Amino acid sequence: MARTHRQEQILAFLAARGKAAISSLAEEFEVSDETIRRDLKLLSGEGLVEKFHGGVRLPMPRAEAPFERRLLENAAAKTAIAARTAAHMREGATLLLDNSTTACFLAKELTRREPMTILTISLEVAQILNSGGGQHRVILPGGELRASDRTLTGASTIHYLSSFSPSYFVMSVVAGSPSGCQDFDLFEVEFKRAMISRADETILMMDASKFSKSGLIHVCDWSEVDVMVTDGAPPEITEQIDHGHLLLVPPAQGDTA
Repeated sequence: MARTHRQEQILAFLAARGKAAISSLAEEFEVSDETIRRDLKLLSGEGLVEKFHGGVRLPMPRAEAPFERRLLENAAAKTAIAARTAAHMREGATLLLDNSTTACFLAKELTRREPMTILTISLEVAQILNSGGGQHRVILPGGELRASDRTLTGASTIHYLSSFSPSYFVMSVVAGSPSGCQDFDLFEVEFKRAMISRADETILMMDASKFSKSGLIHVCDWSEVDVMVTDGAPPEITEQIDHGHLLLVPPAQGDTA
């Protein structure tokens, strides 16, 4: 069952604060306590929140794994997906890369490509590109540096990048469900939503493990993805991708889960 706009807002509210009293949520969204309780019953049934006496919180395990650990997960699949994505890009294109671990694998592939203009919010991605010989023009926005994954964040970051119109916006997300792409982080969701509308083509890089996971916040519908590069996705999702815009790579062997 699709979540309502208010239910999405409740999840975003909890993502920012961790927990809240039912009365506080009712006041925040200007509805009755009973209405909030019905919303929370649905969200709890999906495993997205945990109710306690008089309030609700996010489940403790619902957070992304540390960046360094995610770099090691499904490395073979990410390598193949990155190579296929790089091959899809035309010579001389301008790119905007997100801060995902898969973007790091793509950056390694791009060190072997002809000079391009590449924008990114990830210092990790920028360092990989620079270490490959420095043939690319790499542009970083201003913003606050998030130490956990070396990402530039903030409203000024999105505002600066919104002045560009890249050939490709390449992103990954935490999870994919029949209703669309999902993520955990509020800034990253806002960043991705803003950049999808700026690029000529939005490319989603997603290994098969993401389709068995769940996220917290809706990023976009599948109709907003121009090209998906993956090593496997459920039929109920692939049928929503336009014919010819699904790029499959062979399933990798020996990856960690």
